[in-house]
Amino acid sequence: MNMSGPLGTMVLAEQGAEVIKVEPPGGEVIRKVGMGRGGTTSYFANLNRNKRSIVIDLQRSEGHAVLVRLVAGADVFVQNFRLGVAERLRIGPGDLRPGHPELIYASITGFGREGPFAPAPAYDHAVQALSGIAARQADPKEGIPDLVRHGVVDKATAYTLAQAITAALLARSRTGEGGIVDISMLDVAINFLWPDGMMNHTCLDDVAEVPAVAGSFRLTKTADGYVSVVTLTDKQWQGMVEASGVSEDARSGTVEGRMKHGGDTMREVKKRLAEMTTSDVVERMAAREVPCAPVVSLDGVRSHPQVVASGVLEEMDHPALGRILQPRPAARMPGVARRVAPAAGEHTDEILKEAGYSAPEIAGLRGDGVVA
Repeated sequence: MNMSGPLGTMVLAEQGAEVIKVEPPGGEVIRKVGMGRGGTTSYFANLNRNKRSIVIDLQRSEGHAVLVRLVAGADVFVQNFRLGVAERLRIGPGDLRPGHPELIYASITGFGREGPFAPAPAYDHAVQALSGIAARQADPKEGIPDLVRHGVVDKATAYTLAQAITAALLARSRTGEGGIVDISMLDVAINFLWPDGMMNHTCLDDVAEVPAVAGSFRLTKTADGYVSVVTLTDKQWQGMVEASGVSEDARSGTVEGRMKHGGDTMREVKKRLAEMTTSDVVERMAAREVPCAPVVSLDGVRSHPQVVASGVLEEMDHPALGRILQPRPAARMPGVARRVAPAAGEHTDEILKEAGYSAPEIAGLRGDGVVA
């Protein structure tokens, strides 16, 4: 769960919040994960824009005192340590909130605070397996489960965190009291999967099952690649059949009919589309308002005309990594400047000064290795 906290707080930072990242001596572990140089990686850079960094040794009582002093001037404190670590470091809600009742204390756990998995270390892979996501990703022919090949649960948890903190701040503006936001990656994963992924596992009484919506998440081969074609309405289905040059089975004229008898027609459609180029398929489907898009390679995403037109990707200069390409925030907030991820401890002196430490005190903390 090393992505959920950093990403969730970055969302807030890019919406205008002042976010201070507290790192251990040597910097956070994800500064060393993936490709990078100069004490940072692209992974870290993608999760920590618009933040300031301070390095504090929380294992030392002097470091703990520095953190408590910073928290005294904060609205929100966020941590995603493994269960029990925050309490051992004396930075749990019982440590920080009693003297600061307006503080919103947010924590992320992998599996929640109760149950046999609660104390276990958690990464996205494990939560996908336990939550049903891996089972839902099973190959439709072989039935072999699989993982979504990126941190989908971590990211969903991050956005849940950001939204919950915003809601907690609104509640505090009405009551004057802060509170505790407690988020479990497992809870997020199950909520994320449930609406469409568990349609046939929602009704506990006898209700006739229909093919799962997940079955529509398949790609269609073309002569030179793949496309994603999906139909929901009668008009879209008819448009797809027409674009493919296939004779439609009369029994497939309704949604219910297609669920039962559309397989034969769809197999014929796929056979015809496999003889056409990707661009031809996309053009034919677009002409009939059928949802369709080409499968774009990872290297090709940045140059696809629609991505270019959206302006979602921006080139920036990073002091350590050089030129980097990153997406703009999905929710574009006016008046918020964009800053690249900081170096470890880049703002230590600046942050301490704002917290009221004098220059000699800062020098003393540095000299003793409490901050860096």
